[in-house]
Amino acid sequence: MTRFLIACALVLTFSGCEESNELMLPGKVGPAGELLVVVDDALWEGPVGEAIEEVAGRPYDLLPQYEPEYSLSVINRKSFDRFFKPHRNILFVDMDDRIDTQEPSLKMYRDKYASGQIFVEVKGKTPQAIADIITLRGNEMLSALDEEELKRVGDLVRTYPNVPLSSAVKGKFGFTLDFPRDAFLAKETEDFVWVNRELTRMKGGNNHDIKQGWFMYTYPYKTDSVFSFEWLVAKRDSMLKAHVPGDIEGSYMQTQMKIIPTYEERPFNGQFTSQIKGLWTMENDFMGGPFFSMTMYDEPNQRIVTVEGYAYAPYFDKREYIREVEAVVKSLKFGAK
Repeated sequence: MTRFLIACALVLTFSGCEESNELMLPGKVGPAGELLVVVDDALWEGPVGEAIEEVAGRPYDLLPQYEPEYSLSVINRKSFDRFFKPHRNILFVDMDDRIDTQEPSLKMYRDKYASGQIFVEVKGKTPQAIADIITLRGNEMLSALDEEELKRVGDLVRTYPNVPLSSAVKGKFGFTLDFPRDAFLAKETEDFVWVNRELTRMKGGNNHDIKQGWFMYTYPYKTDSVFSFEWLVAKRDSMLKAHVPGDIEGSYMQTQMKIIPTYEERPFNGQFTSQIKGLWTMENDFMGGPFFSMTMYDEPNQRIVTVEGYAYAPYFDKREYIREVEAVVKSLKFGAK
């Protein structure tokens, strides 16, 4: 069962919860990509803790080095007070011998203690029963967290919109994307646009560069073969070789194939898409990092549309940077004002 199908099921899961009055709730707190685990110490030291670490510690898709799906912060239930309750992502473990714990359960709630929060409650009678339900429904939980984290990034970007850049892309391609305010147009040709974002962050007493970028390109639809993994990678590499040079003369961006990218066919806003996650490299140079690409058929205009993005952060973890990139790609809307 793919992450997408699981995420679809979550709509039903969340829709059964009582709606909260967000105006009466505090805002969520905690760093992006963090999961606060509330569990008694004895449970954490046994199979329950092992199951949680196994699920949350899975490698995030296609990064140059290992990074977990979610970083864990663990506290015992006695410490779970008003300072921790607004955390953005909470996994609450409840073991007891009650009527409602005879069968293990995992339930997810929105906005339980804070606006924009995902609260996961796991109940069971024994440590092994709780560990088993976490293992069984781990993908479902991660899918809920992933979808919400992407939504949070998109909401933040839209709070400070880059109206001129979004308008320029709409004028050229007929669709909109929500770009960060500090993004800028790096290159434009007849069928290709490159948007760049440059950041600086301190580490080890020095400032280091971080880059995020997005590419948009279109071409006429001729055959369904354009949606194959091999065709899309070849097209991607030809476009990047032509339009994305490196700092060294003769260098250019390409798909790194030593670790094969992932390929999924997934619906997006009612349309079929081909989505690729992988690593990029700079030929004849030493740069590289993760990328996310999404391609779809624009039927009214009889064309193929590809929107993708990349991250470059050699001195830092890259999970949240590429998540931000993916959120911008998935802000794509056709015919939007």
